Amino acid sequence: MDGARLVSLNAREAAYEALLASLRHEDFIVSSLKRWQNKDHPSPRDFAFAYEIASGAARMALSLDYIATQLSDNKKLSLKVKEKALLRAALYQYYFMTKVPLYAIVNETVELAKKYCHRSFVGYLNALLRRLENTTLQLPEDLSVPSLSIRYSYPSYFIAKLISDYGQETAINVLKAGNTSPITTARMRSEAKTIWIDDPSQIQQIAESTDYYIQNATPIDLINELASRTKSPASILDLCSSPGGKLLAAHDIFPEAQLFANDVSEEKIKRLSENLTKYGVKATLTCGDGSLYPNDRSFDVVILDVPCSNSGVLNKRHEARWRLTEDALKELKVTQQKLLQNSVKLIGSEGIIWYLTCSILKDENERLLQELCSGFGLEIVYTKTILPNENGWDGGFAALLNRHKRA
Repeated sequence: MDGARLVSLNAREAAYEALLASLRHEDFIVSSLKRWQNKDHPSPRDFAFAYEIASGAARMALSLDYIATQLSDNKKLSLKVKEKALLRAALYQYYFMTKVPLYAIVNETVELAKKYCHRSFVGYLNALLRRLENTTLQLPEDLSVPSLSIRYSYPSYFIAKLISDYGQETAINVLKAGNTSPITTARMRSEAKTIWIDDPSQIQQIAESTDYYIQNATPIDLINELASRTKSPASILDLCSSPGGKLLAAHDIFPEAQLFANDVSEEKIKRLSENLTKYGVKATLTCGDGSLYPNDRSFDVVILDVPCSNSGVLNKRHEARWRLTEDALKELKVTQQKLLQNSVKLIGSEGIIWYLTCSILKDENERLLQELCSGFGLEIVYTKTILPNENGWDGGFAALLNRHKRA
């Protein structure tokens, strides 16, 4: 978003700019919209409207492009990135936000096209959008992978993986959950339990309180499960720690443990430090590649929340689904392997590793650990997978690992 801009943006224009920046891989939608919020101070309603348009248009891109072809005379579209962003945003409002009036969608989108696009596209876009009222739009209904890919707007590769891992019925439920709006939950620190925040007006109040930590129910549950199987540690290292939710949870459960935390960038460490200061938690912080963390001392617990595909949180990570490719998973596997390999060097003879991901793909979870642990001298003591659902639970995975005990 242009930092030199003097005129305030309305919600649709802010959504367009955020979506465009995302399509150009210049910024994340959430980051773009937060800058707009800080600069122009839109009302909560306008911010929510812009967020829904931008995130929805990014999330449902395949569905929207399929719908767009039904409006075209030759059933094909060849658009520039600006044009694609505008059309997707308009179609998302019409098809998925059913309470938005068509006249408002058409008029404001055409005005944005006049401002940002070549005049030849303006007339074309106006004609396309005015066909909406008299065109019956539909998405594929059959259960083939290509049709599911269009209907739910995910890469075919990911859908095939899900079906292979969990079966078709469960896979479809996961796809649906990934297209729902996130539900806000928080951890009550004194009791390590989840509270569900139904009233949006309470979110800010709870976020500012040190008695709660805004966090999804899934990591809360997974950390509780791991902690219940862990003897009280004297030292805990969180190797990929920012923003610090899991370290804070570990502290609340084991308040006597000495804490150490690491992450890969100064920006992440700054955010981690701010969170720890807010909650009055002391930890020794370091910045660096976790796979190279020095092994000059050992820890009782190493929390290893590895970089992953984010396949369990796709309703929040709007751009992440389009990075779900075979090559991307192979690259992530290398990182995950290096981090796990170094973690073994960081635990004592009785130490344990809490291995966590926000992925639901078995290639990043069970299969990866089965492949690596024996070679690293580790034993898988416990695992748990939670699949995303429409009740607001994210997808995630946790495993408790310790050194293999020889007979």
